[in-house]
Amino acid sequence: MPSRTAAAESLSGSRQDRRRARTRGELLAAAKRLLASKGLHATKIADIAAAADVGTGTFYLHFPTKQALFSDLVRETALRARDEIDQAKATVADPREQARVATATFFRFADRNRDVFKILFGHSAHFNELLREVHQLFIVDAEENHTRGIAAGAFKPFRSTIVAQAIVGLLSQVVSWWLEHDDIGIEEITDTVTRILQEGIAVKETIHE
Repeated sequence: MPSRTAAAESLSGSRQDRRRARTRGELLAAAKRLLASKGLHATKIADIAAAADVGTGTFYLHFPTKQALFSDLVRETALRARDEIDQAKATVADPREQARVATATFFRFADRNRDVFKILFGHSAHFNELLREVHQLFIVDAEENHTRGIAAGAFKPFRSTIVAQAIVGLLSQVVSWWLEHDDIGIEEITDTVTRILQEGIAVKETIHE
């Protein structure tokens, strides 16, 4: 049975962990707002700290540089996107429907997180390595989905590694362009991209009379 001292230390530690996580989250949220409105280079660490209502020294307890904060912000956004896509795909079994649901979920997520996507694509020349890292998360899923689709007779037997690169490359380019064109609705962009992908890789279903 743990002693009272050990229990108190554990409780104190958990409080510190929660406080640290909360402060980190507030810094990320403040950075997202400022970076979206001012841009990466015009945003200073002191601005982010002030917006999060903490001292500049506290910023450095969580992130060594502004670029490190930005990288974490992008990675965490990408992981949330992947989780949402995985949850959506889990609701259907057919590979064609999974691909459609994944595309629709991706665009809805991008629409809700326009600020982060605009920051990333707006500074891609400086963050090519970060973009490749984020792309790889989705390339793995796209490759696995296409491989399952081939096995199920739903997709053409193209090399899955090439198909995955093509899908993620297309989605990345289209979403970076779309975020700058508010006149194009999410339904149209989702339907168009889905049809391009589906008609390009899907085996046409045979109609039985």
